[in-house]
Amino acid sequence: MNSSQQSNIPVVLITGFGPFASIFNNPSWEVAKALKTSIQWTYPLHIISEEIQVVYDDVTKKIPDYWIKYNPTLVIHIGVAQGAKEIRIERCACNTDYCHKDINGTLPETGKCIPDDAPQILTTSLPLDDICVRVQRQTNLPIVISDNAGRYLCEYIYYQSLFIDSKRTIFIHIPGLDEKFTIENVAKAIQLIIYEALPYVNSLPK
Repeated sequence: MNSSQQSNIPVVLITGFGPFASIFNNPSWEVAKALKTSIQWTYPLHIISEEIQVVYDDVTKKIPDYWIKYNPTLVIHIGVAQGAKEIRIERCACNTDYCHKDINGTLPETGKCIPDDAPQILTTSLPLDDICVRVQRQTNLPIVISDNAGRYLCEYIYYQSLFIDSKRTIFIHIPGLDEKFTIENVAKAIQLIIYEALPYVNSLPK
């Protein structure tokens, strides 16, 4: 147990992805880093940021280890959705039909996140609709709820964490960065999502 847990400071694990295809500086990792190093928090939080390779095996190995190592109060996975015009908070993730190869040209065994008898679909237990409404009141960036995380590494990592604890997990897709969706603006919007989500984590039944 780390010192922040001993002092009851919430631990927030934030992941972003590394390069893939034509995306050499993945915005998801740039935003995850900013939440750790550049954004001012109004009350004490222990922010941990981790970069994940766009590789199925990297997700499979690291995510369970991070949950054990950090015992996070809340997990925020961030990924980029090229062409998106809004920030998308993903509601659910599917276990099967992962047929798009990662940057190493590999696929998950049997095309599944969890090979054994795991549920076909997992949904976060956090009240995304309420969170989205509350955050939208505080930012000019458009934020929506999505039910399709894309059946690639983004949905894969989301399922992995939902399988471990759906009461403490959210995945957020962000657009490519531009004059409107800057690193700072997107990071501040995700900060608001974290602020709105944290009060629900401890109130949900175990």
